[in-house]
Amino acid sequence: MMFIPQQEAQNIVNEMKASIHQDINIMDEDGMIFASTNPVRCGKLHQGAVQLLRNSLPSLVVWADDPQQGVQQGINLPIVIDGKTVGVIGITGAPEKVSVFGDIIKRMTEIMAESVRQKEQSDLIDRAKGLFMENWLFADRVDWAELEVRGRLLSVDIQAPYTVALLRLTNRDENGAGTDDLGEMRSSLVLRMIHRHIQENRGNCCAVLRSHIIVLLCRCPRGRAAAKIRDICQDIEGYYPVRVSGGISSPSRTPQDIRRCYLEARTAGTVAARSAGHRVVFYDEASLEFLVQSIPKSIKEDVSSLIFSSCNQQEREEFIQTIQLYFDEGGDIRRCAEKLFIHRNTFQYRMDCLKKKTGYDLRRPKDAVRLYLSIQFD
Repeated sequence: MMFIPQQEAQNIVNEMKASIHQDINIMDEDGMIFASTNPVRCGKLHQGAVQLLRNSLPSLVVWADDPQQGVQQGINLPIVIDGKTVGVIGITGAPEKVSVFGDIIKRMTEIMAESVRQKEQSDLIDRAKGLFMENWLFADRVDWAELEVRGRLLSVDIQAPYTVALLRLTNRDENGAGTDDLGEMRSSLVLRMIHRHIQENRGNCCAVLRSHIIVLLCRCPRGRAAAKIRDICQDIEGYYPVRVSGGISSPSRTPQDIRRCYLEARTAGTVAARSAGHRVVFYDEASLEFLVQSIPKSIKEDVSSLIFSSCNQQEREEFIQTIQLYFDEGGDIRRCAEKLFIHRNTFQYRMDCLKKKTGYDLRRPKDAVRLYLSIQFD
């Protein structure tokens, strides 16, 4: 039985040979060679390894080749992980020449093998958590008692308050027009990056579900959740040429309430993906956008045509920018002006021009809502 996958073992022996320029074999707990820099030897029984394993020897030196026994001169050492001998590492060559590499090659093999095993275990846990989250969020029929037990085994307490964050990756080359397709390799790497940000709480978890990245944050205050998701977005963007945006829900109140939180995060995520100014949006910040999305496109286009009917194309573009920025910055004229690198009086002049041309004043709530609706074309 192999203690690590054959391909991983082959990678190890190839890397070792590049360092010491000697052929290397790895044998399983039955003495069978399953990775070797000499392909001819793979799949053959190594009698030296069998003897070492059977007698629990600290090492076995073969002084001369013995083709009948399937051995070549060299040194063989046990591979020990968690106090148990799981296999044998063999270095082919004159013993007096290769013995100097023995201890270091043995230790490096053990470290690399343990690293592979830990990654495999971590991947299994990630898959188990992904299936658990899929069931918790989307299953038609849920046995909540069983789900709670499954959650405990994965360090997820479904009775605890959870904040749901949904991340979207958008290709920069498409100027936000399309969502990036998460391939299997990219998904694995992205999840590993996210783990670094959420691992301080074992109850936190993440998965790629339905083409989106979902992060569950356990007992996470609002400010901390926002900072964490922003850091995650920035980290991913630093590695891939994509724009990452995120929607964040309010905390769940019951295990069943997590589904409401998911819908909140999805809505807020849609708003964040469309917003030029905000990478991360909470659901309670996106309520107006949520209502706007429910209005048919034809109605929004009619409103836009009526409001901007007396404006030329240049004025229309400038007014749209002014309206969008005003809402993005929460009506803070100083911040709007800073974003455009202009004086606040200049921005106020823009607002006055907008009122004069359209008859609507951004400073009046009712007018502001109509103006906001007029720029929602998608």
